[in-house]
Amino acid sequence: MTTVAQDNGITLITYREDKRPLKLAVYVIDSAERTVQLARINGFVETQANAPEHLARMEPANFWAMIERLSTLCCREYSPTTNWGVTKPEIRGAVYFFISAAISVGSWPKEYAINEKTFVQYGGDRYVQ
Repeated sequence: MTTVAQDNGITLITYREDKRPLKLAVYVIDSAERTVQLARINGFVETQANAPEHLARMEPANFWAMIERLSTLCCREYSPTTNWGVTKPEIRGAVYFFISAAISVGSWPKEYAINEKTFVQYGGDRYVQ
């Protein structure tokens, strides 16, 4: 059974008793660089993940294990904390954001709806929409 909790702006997902909870954080777009980084994460997820119609049929534990796997692979590919200042919980949030959006429409969207309730949000003076 999957449980969700909040802790100081971090979402904790417990999907198996023998695994530590996954930490997801909001990826905030507050600069042009963050937009470019997000596009790289998106491209990585779309090329590495299965088709959305297959993802939609996954058991919850397998779904969250896949989120963790893709996040880890993305971190190995780009070293986002060192190179971009982006944490692994933010990477998990972005990966979850892209996969959730794809599942909801049944394919990889050309554009993603970003709002104050998604794991990718606009922030900063120039990037608030």
